[in-house]
This record gives sequence, C-alpha cells and structure tokens, in this order.
Amino acid sequence: MKYKTIIQITSEAADKNEALEIVGEYLSGNLVSGIEMKCRTNPAVNYRVGVVACMAFSFIIIAGAVFAVHFKSSTSLVQSPSGISAIQPPLRTSYSEGRNPGFKRDWQDTEAKRALEYIKR
Repeated sequence: MKYKTIIQITSEAADKNEALEIVGEYLSGNLVSGIEMKCRTNPAVNYRVGVVACMAFSFIIIAGAVFAVHFKSSTSLVQSPSGISAIQPPLRTSYSEGRNPGFKRDWQDTEAKRALEYIKR
C-alpha cells in the first residue's frame, strides 16, 4: 500500500528567500529551534481502480439495457395480427367421433407402400 506524507513547516522570516533559507537549514540539521513542524501521513488513495470498476459496471448496465431494448423491439415486430387463432383443429388421423376409424389404417398402409417402393428403387 502507498502512503502520502505531508510536512508543514512554519517559520518567521522577512521575505520568501529568507524563509527558504531557514527551511533548508532546518531540513539539513543545522538549525534546531525557532521552527514549528507538523507531519501527517495518510494512505494514498488510488482513484484509478475505482474509476475502472465504475466504467466496467456502467458498460455492463448499458449493454444490458441496449440488449433488452433490441430484444423487446425485435419481438414486437413478430406479433400476429388480431383475429388469428393458434388453436389447431383435430387431425383427420385422430380417432374421434364422427370420423372414419379406418382412415388411419388406410393412411398407414399407403405410407408403408410408398416406403417400400422408395427402398426398391
């Protein structure tokens, strides 16, 4: 982990150049008194990781929204017109009342003959 240290040095001087000389002397160890120093160390905040995580999360959310809108719009184009029913009537091969019970047998015989003819060729 990285840390950031802030050193604040306070001294009395007549101008900027004199203040820089006093601080230089203090930091080199030649001056011991007349200076007030405050030091503070904090963990360095790395915003780069947070920014990258926010961007990745935002990209996932935006991609999901685009996909949802695209999927919703593509399904709305396939809607069937009103009045068309999806219920299929009973097939002629089903064995219900009013139908010829021999029809299914006849149909199976016809299909078996077609299959034999196809194999013989």
